[in-house]
Amino acid sequence: MGRKKETRDICSYKARISKTQRAIILDCRNCRMGSSTITDPKCRENIFQILISEPVVDRLVLSHLYERDYEMENLEFLYLLARFIDSIAVYSDAEICREEEGNRAQWKEEIVSIISKSISDPVQAYLDLRAKIETSQNPVESSDPNSGRTDFIQILEKMADCVPELSGRIKTHRPASFYYEKVIKSLVRPPFSSSVIYTSPPQNTKFLEGYEVQRPGGRVMQITIYELTDRPESLYFAIPVEYNMRPKELEIIEAVRKRLMRHRPKDLNFSDPANSREYFRRLGKRLLSEEARERNVKLAPDDINNFSDIIAKYTTGLGILEDVLSDERVTDVYVNAPSDINPIHIVVDGEECLSNIYLSQDDIDSMITRFRAISGRPFGEANPVLDMDLAEFKTRVSVIGDPLAAGGMAYAFRKHARNPWTLPKLINAGSISPLAAGLLSFLIDGHSSILVSGGVGSGKTSLLAAMLLEMPQKYRILTIEDTPELPIETLQKLGWKIQGMRTKSSVGGIGAEINPETALRAALRMGNSTLVLGEVRGPEVKVLYEAMQVGTAGNSVVGTIHGASTRAVFERIVNSLGVPVASFRATDAVVICQNVRISGTMRKKKRVVQIAEVTGGDWGERPGADDIFNEIMVFDAAQDRIVPTDILDKGQSELVNRIAQKWGLDVDEASLNIKMRAMIKETIANAGKEHPAFMEVDMVGKANNMFWYYLDKEQDENGKVKYQEVYDKWIEWYGDFVEKNK
Repeated sequence: MGRKKETRDICSYKARISKTQRAIILDCRNCRMGSSTITDPKCRENIFQILISEPVVDRLVLSHLYERDYEMENLEFLYLLARFIDSIAVYSDAEICREEEGNRAQWKEEIVSIISKSISDPVQAYLDLRAKIETSQNPVESSDPNSGRTDFIQILEKMADCVPELSGRIKTHRPASFYYEKVIKSLVRPPFSSSVIYTSPPQNTKFLEGYEVQRPGGRVMQITIYELTDRPESLYFAIPVEYNMRPKELEIIEAVRKRLMRHRPKDLNFSDPANSREYFRRLGKRLLSEEARERNVKLAPDDINNFSDIIAKYTTGLGILEDVLSDERVTDVYVNAPSDINPIHIVVDGEECLSNIYLSQDDIDSMITRFRAISGRPFGEANPVLDMDLAEFKTRVSVIGDPLAAGGMAYAFRKHARNPWTLPKLINAGSISPLAAGLLSFLIDGHSSILVSGGVGSGKTSLLAAMLLEMPQKYRILTIEDTPELPIETLQKLGWKIQGMRTKSSVGGIGAEINPETALRAALRMGNSTLVLGEVRGPEVKVLYEAMQVGTAGNSVVGTIHGASTRAVFERIVNSLGVPVASFRATDAVVICQNVRISGTMRKKKRVVQIAEVTGGDWGERPGADDIFNEIMVFDAAQDRIVPTDILDKGQSELVNRIAQKWGLDVDEASLNIKMRAMIKETIANAGKEHPAFMEVDMVGKANNMFWYYLDKEQDENGKVKYQEVYDKWIEWYGDFVEKNK
């Protein structure tokens, strides 16, 4: 841990050395001055004396009810000031020989005064030096190079220049207090948190919006989004409630937390995070009441609930990451190594932001220990990769460590949507147009085999989940996933006949291996169903296409695959995964998702940029993209929307015509069917603009069921659907439905 020292019998401190840094920790809890901040002159004096005696430190901590951490450029500034104090001290005995005794004494007194001032206020001492140099440079009096004034000015200039870096840091038009209060910033945290947070935004920010995040039945956290004014990026600024608590509240929470850390019930399963967290939350409530009574502090019921939630967060929880993952607008969280000098990056509504949150090495180490226990998988130099699910937060976490990761462990948290996406939601988000939604609904209802493709984070799984709602409830659905992202339980509760299947990789001999090929063969034997693949990526694809060719894959196959274009999808399936070219014809359509930079800006938006059908013509020996695909809809960047091509407008789509023939429709009726679906999706989306609940899965599911109901009911004597009547009936029903459910 290091050695203990004392400075002037006031500031005791210790040095702590970790893998990545050397820290000096000042014990301010018993300080007789009652202060633990750089803004206090006596506190500053002690800090600078310690820094002079400890010249190589990566982190300075003032430990009190709040821990104040100075690192990086802030600690560097403090070191420059400490060096300034140490450097100018030698000028206390400087001689000014060429002048009468009176002036010599006055100038020496001024030099000593500046040196004395620097001990507790080096910024003001530096400002005084600069001011003295400016006022002392009188052209008449300083014209004689042999005058004593010239000696005096030269000494002042040497003192001011002994630490050249200060000239760029300290501006003479700013008061000294500005630097201690605004420039030299600490990362502030309560004593039970090792995470550090900037509690005031930097100067290069502009307010964009603010909102609150609340855990169910628990604490509230304030979130502010700032625009950075010197680069095209935003700042996610979070201040947890425990970072602004009163001293007595902090003392109670810390006392209870320490008691809980010593409490280890034998019958509690710590590998179940939700169970252990709830146990400690309930026990914390009782101990909080006891501790408050002993200290004669009155706590309201809401306080006890919030404090117990905070205690659970810092005992069996994930600390500050819990609050971030509870933000429904957050989709991804990245922790780069080394974590204590890199702020976590947070993706909000598809935009990656910097944050004011720094995770300590203690946070990183404790998280991986907990993740190993939850997953039952090894992690270390022999197994430097860990992938697992955090069911409580509906989040997938990936961890890499030594020797794979440079600088220590790095984490990536990928959240599943708490409320599954629907086509109307995607319309209002700008991802698809109403016509694209109508077309996809038509293709899914027509049992087409569709691959949804795109890069990481482009919205593939979100679109796939939305497309599941377009499968009529009367048909059975089988899903195969290695990472549970599709809303299976939600759809089951709403009446869909859906069965989920999970593949599992054996890692280090832990658990049984169920590879995707085994799962796929099992699915093919489970009867006629729509088959949904979470991701198409391995040798099992050959089995899939064989089944699709001979018609044993059920009604249709829908899945996601990585690929930035239709050509990339074809190349990957045929060349990389070894599916014969002829077998690829079993694919009916490919949908491409992309993160699009609108108008060339840095802001990315998830968009469906292409819907293409697989042609049935002669491809030749080496088919090109034009031989394989016909574009039905393409993205128009100028309009920021996907628009139909002539193939769709003129009724020349082979896929649409195949579905029409199967349903006994002509081309015009098929086109009308698609447009009617588009208008219905747009109607739901418009209702959702005022009342977002109408775009959620349950509401959209009811609306889709009524659409299929009227399709069956509104037919003429020849069995032809009367589309206008279907639409009119549905619109009438939906209007009543909206009024009843507002």
